[in-house]
Amino acid sequence: MTLNLQQQAQRRMRRALIFLVGLVVVLVGALVGIAFTGGGSTTAAPDSKATESAGPSAMPTVKPDDGGYVAPAETVKLPDGTAKAGNLSVQFPHTPEGAAAMAVASVRNAWSLDPAQVKAGILAYASAQYRDQMAAVAEDGAKGNRQYAGITPETGPVPPGATLNAWPIGVRYAAVNGDTVDVLVLLRVTHAAKVGAQSTTTLVVSPGRAVWEGGDWKGVPTAPGKPIPDPVDVGTAGFNEDHWKAIQEGDRL
Repeated sequence: MTLNLQQQAQRRMRRALIFLVGLVVVLVGALVGIAFTGGGSTTAAPDSKATESAGPSAMPTVKPDDGGYVAPAETVKLPDGTAKAGNLSVQFPHTPEGAAAMAVASVRNAWSLDPAQVKAGILAYASAQYRDQMAAVAEDGAKGNRQYAGITPETGPVPPGATLNAWPIGVRYAAVNGDTVDVLVLLRVTHAAKVGAQSTTTLVVSPGRAVWEGGDWKGVPTAPGKPIPDPVDVGTAGFNEDHWKAIQEGDRL
């Protein structure tokens, strides 16, 4: 019984790492079957429609099969936080859109090569029950991001020309109750390992749950075994078929 409880606790912590540190999934092996595209070439995407994993799923950025752009059927301009924790927005509205805004901010920040920035995101967005344990492994999160981007070495100064940028392009959210919202964030992630290296772009879906805690939304892991949709690019029919809302940020969708 004790061993079973320990295993359950370990699984909960792993799911928390996946959501709030983003690419720690590379370290725990939850990101499986990633297909990349770069320099105009496209690798075949996974065949399954849904991935039974608590972590992000990823596939290439691909153009619509008919060569045309399909406008998003739904768009959303997520609210800003009313305060700052360092350079990160906090104090989001107590609404489903506010919960989604927190999740988007958390996931965007997690794709960082800077351990201090990863830790800052954990401290700003993680639920209190996970915060200290996760902050202690923030450096591993940044290492995982470097591994994902093919950047060496895994610590120390970032090599010249090495980049990792994540752009949230879509979101889905559903209120469980007034204080709990399940959120999926769809991102376009672009990275290069060094000067002259080919730039690679992937699409990633990152799941999480937002809970209202201490007057703000905080992140906790999702339930185990919950299916995650395969990523699809904005501007494709699949984006609308899977009920994504395109995120409006300023003049950019």
